[in-house]
Amino acid sequence: MVQNNQQPLIVLADGSTRTSGSQATKNNIMAAKLLSNVLKTTLGPRGMDKMLINSIGDVKITNDGYTVLKETEPDHPAAKMIVDLAKMQEEEYGDGTTTAVVLVGEILKEAEKLIEQGIPTSTIVKGFEDSKNKTLEVLDEIAIPAQEEELINVARTSMSGKGSFTNLDKMAKELVEALLNVEEDGQIDQDMIKIRKIHGEGTEDTEISECVTVDKNVLESEMPKDVKDAKIALLQYPMDARELQNDAKIKLTTPGEYQAYLDKEAQMLQDEVQKLVDAGVTVLFNNKKISDLCQHYLTKAGILTAKRVKAGDLERLSKATGANIVNDIKELTSDDLGEAGHVYEREVFEDREYIFIEDCKYAGVLNIIIRGSTKHITDQLEQAINDAIGAVIKTRQDDKALPGGGAADIAASKALRKYANKFTDKEQLVIKAYADALEQLPVALAKNAGMDTIDVLTKLLAKQNESTNMGVNVIKRDVSDMKADKILDSQNSKKAIVESATEIAGEILRIDDVVSTKPMTPVGGDMPGTPNPYM
Repeated sequence: MVQNNQQPLIVLADGSTRTSGSQATKNNIMAAKLLSNVLKTTLGPRGMDKMLINSIGDVKITNDGYTVLKETEPDHPAAKMIVDLAKMQEEEYGDGTTTAVVLVGEILKEAEKLIEQGIPTSTIVKGFEDSKNKTLEVLDEIAIPAQEEELINVARTSMSGKGSFTNLDKMAKELVEALLNVEEDGQIDQDMIKIRKIHGEGTEDTEISECVTVDKNVLESEMPKDVKDAKIALLQYPMDARELQNDAKIKLTTPGEYQAYLDKEAQMLQDEVQKLVDAGVTVLFNNKKISDLCQHYLTKAGILTAKRVKAGDLERLSKATGANIVNDIKELTSDDLGEAGHVYEREVFEDREYIFIEDCKYAGVLNIIIRGSTKHITDQLEQAINDAIGAVIKTRQDDKALPGGGAADIAASKALRKYANKFTDKEQLVIKAYADALEQLPVALAKNAGMDTIDVLTKLLAKQNESTNMGVNVIKRDVSDMKADKILDSQNSKKAIVESATEIAGEILRIDDVVSTKPMTPVGGDMPGTPNPYM
């Protein structure tokens, strides 16, 4: 609405709402702080879990930041920006979503104090940008070269806190060894890693192996179930009686005609199976259906067969074995076949079989079968392994790690305070405020572990004068050397957290007008006692 000679001119649609100036900024900051406060208690190995209950009563227990935000679907526009940040961190880096969201909240919390002191938003945004750049420089300076041992420690750190798993060391070691084995030219193809979950056994029975699995059983009990030096065909072709098109009908008037029709269908299926035999196929994976009669012919031909195999499994099989995915069996030749040293069916749980394809023609494929006594445990372990894979892959990109336990945050915070003294204007206050925000990350770790946060922060700042590797060990409940304690983070992931959190905070601070064409629920609820509408 604008004024012209005291007459109102309506420019917004009927029912639209507008919040501008400092109130818009405060609302956006409050939404970010609410999200940050919710996730802060999940940070670190001693963090707590959240129980999420959806509209149909399904329950999910997790402490993964992105999962919490995705499941709760916050409604506030600023909160949605932070959800997008968490999504990017999850998809690109696999770990660090909670840290990123908490850091955004802490940066904006400090920004709110600066605004109350009368410091312009533009000065705050510029100061935060300079602070971010200085922080990235510090992270480069304190980085630790990462070889296999450091990668194992990065994986273990990433997995800790996702559940009460007693075999983290063993799983982290096996996972890193497997990832390095399937690495090609310094790259790990994450699409070639398949994770499957089985409920009913302990997590110590989790399997990590270089093979492809298909969650199907062999079609017929009399088919071969163990094939060496396999020649593998991959089809997306229904091996069944052809369906008539365009409502066409076949009119059969005598029993003889009907029998001739059945004989023709049977001959067609026999010819298709013979096509496989002539090409030298010993193992067949088909994405489409296979009729009972065709299964009979495949059994007689001695071809190990699985039908309705998922498209994603076919893709992995194609890359691993070198087989081409064929859409018309008439076009199949021996050149389309893939190779594997061993294909066999194995029971992975009671009355549940998988087909394993081992010693594939090409490396780079990894299969992980997660086991746990309940769905909740397998879900937690899946999240932990996914996070570890992401952290290891990103660490391998530059072979650099950082001391964990908030050590890197405190090192950057101390450097920022010295850097701030170079400024004689208000930007000095802004940079120190950014340093305060970074300090809150190890403080949150300590608080979640039941430690005295003031004592921890004081001791941490003092110990950092000896070494930038000093951080919070929440297991020992003390300040110690993170490198010696084997608590390491991916430098790439940490830098991404700092960059994206600062950018999102800056974007939120630059918003001074919010215009909505639908009614907006106030931050914190529309009446006392109501749940937070953004969580």
